Amino acid sequence: MSSIIQNSQVFNNEVPFCRVYSVESKKQLEERFLAHRISYFIEWQDRSFLQRLFDRSGSKIVCTFKINKGELARAKALAQGIEGIKFKDYGEEVKTERIRKRSDSAFKDSEDMEMPSLKFENSTDDYEEEKK
Repeated sequence: MSSIIQNSQVFNNEVPFCRVYSVESKKQLEERFLAHRISYFIEWQDRSFLQRLFDRSGSKIVCTFKINKGELARAKALAQGIEGIKFKDYGEEVKTERIRKRSDSAFKDSEDMEMPSLKFENSTDDYEEEKK
């Protein structure tokens, strides 16, 4: 019996999405992600001794949100308008439609081609003429 999961397959599609610098921004972003069912992981960065010394209120943080790369466009739209966030640059966003079957890719390529119209003969007229 063979295994479904092969050793060469990689399932880690997690990419850094943004860096957050305040507790309020982190809370807002978490609430939006949870409301829209986007899974995330928070990676905390250590602050230096001087940063901890001069931050008396304790409201400044540094953390990186990591999300699935398939959710980048939707997450970016949700995070717009939140202060204290620096997005990671992934270049120009391209519509990422995965083609699942070869027939789908052939169909997409054939949309540009003109297909000839089919002509059907009316067989009922021939039948009626034979009856007479």
